[in-house]
Amino acid sequence: MCAKIISIEKALEMKNEYKTHIKPLIENYRGNGYKATEFAWIDMETLKDYIQKLNDVKTKNGKEISGIRIYFGAHPKNSVAETITEEMFSERESVFLVPTVEVSSTSASSNYPNLHHVPFCIKPDDSNDSLKGSFEIIEGLLNSKDETTGNGTSNYSNRTSLIMDEMSLTPPPG
Repeated sequence: MCAKIISIEKALEMKNEYKTHIKPLIENYRGNGYKATEFAWIDMETLKDYIQKLNDVKTKNGKEISGIRIYFGAHPKNSVAETITEEMFSERESVFLVPTVEVSSTSASSNYPNLHHVPFCIKPDDSNDSLKGSFEIIEGLLNSKDETTGNGTSNYSNRTSLIMDEMSLTPPPG
């Protein structure tokens, strides 16, 4: 049994809290009849493929991936969308997934263990395999309370991203 499963009643309580207190703030801020995102959906095959890719990264590098952060975000407004999907999701709130590695904890994060599991990308080595190389902390995704190491980067060129944003958002625009 999975220890992180919540009751249906708890889920309904949380959804109602969002619907009552957060959703109206977003819709009032956006105006013009905007309907805030209520959920993001991902199909099981895509999710399994993503987990398998992270397992491949772990195996190829001999390094543990400690978890996945789920970030809240919003798609930027596109002046010229390259795809219909980009046009549909323009300015929509969303979530994206980022794998994490564990870094040493200090007293600052001892009460919040998630703060020493930080997002990373890969700096590929010379093997011509973009999934093999050193793990670098993505500084732009760090929270102000996150633990940091000397292994961060703000240079994202020639880095392999493992960030996933392939969710379907509801309600759809329109």
